[in-house]
Amino acid sequence: MRIIRGILSLWIAASLLVSCSSEKPSAPEVAAKAPDETAATAALKDINRAQADFIRRTRRYAQRTDELIADRLLSGEPAADGYTVQMLPSADAVSYTVTATPRTPDGRHFFTDKTGVIRAETGKPATPESPEP
Repeated sequence: MRIIRGILSLWIAASLLVSCSSEKPSAPEVAAKAPDETAATAALKDINRAQADFIRRTRRYAQRTDELIADRLLSGEPAADGYTVQMLPSADAVSYTVTATPRTPDGRHFFTDKTGVIRAETGKPATPESPEP
């Protein structure tokens, strides 16, 4: 029993020495990447184009992007680095809105709807009354 305690004490002491004497590497600083505004506006334009084709075919707007993908009007889920792109259809499928919200405070907010006009705001969500970029 004495030998086990001695070994355990040595192990604890060695562990403490190693943890105290070794410097822990600092995590590399990752530069925050600016939101990709060009990709965000391109995603909104793609959705507008797809919705325009969809309404010509079906006489209603798509309720979800997967409908646009299934009809091969979009090649995939719209995305842009640093943004959350979200399509919000009306319950009756006669209109829709699309927003691109930056994930960091330094990006502009974008908005579009069935008019196809893209609007932008800095520091707050864009709306139909926002200026064009």
